[in-house]
Amino acid sequence: MALRQSSRTDPDIPAQPSHARGGPDPDDDLAGVLTVAPTRPRRGVVLVRVLGEIDMLTVPRLRDVLHRAVQTAADDRDLGRDATTVDEDPSVVCDLDGVTFLGASGTDVIASTQRACAARRVHLVCVASHRTVVRPLRLTALDRRVTLTDTHPALGRRGEIR
Repeated sequence: MALRQSSRTDPDIPAQPSHARGGPDPDDDLAGVLTVAPTRPRRGVVLVRVLGEIDMLTVPRLRDVLHRAVQTAADDRDLGRDATTVDEDPSVVCDLDGVTFLGASGTDVIASTQRACAARRVHLVCVASHRTVVRPLRLTALDRRVTLTDTHPALGRRGEIR
């Protein structure tokens, strides 16, 4: 399965295999199903944009990127590489507005990412404005454990926290 990563990625988060950056793997029938692009729009924030379907076939890469984003945010704070203060926890913002399907394995990844965030004192924010993502998060009560919003300042869009 080929997962693409944007060209404006964070150097601390490992890049994908070369066939994924250069285009779909010719031997993969699922090429282009999911795109995961971690970036750092400002200090103390790691933004992970997700496009496509999140299911049992695509979730391993998403899990890896999200957990590395949590590790990067926490390590930057702990090593003094960002502008967050002792009282201010860094954030991982997961932009799910481009997700067209969120399966049970995807909600599991969000739950495990939330647990990793809690353990490392990192704030997890999920950005979603459409039913495809919001409904599964509400049905599984993840919206009570994770900040769910339809926008975030790191995205440059306005909106209300749900």
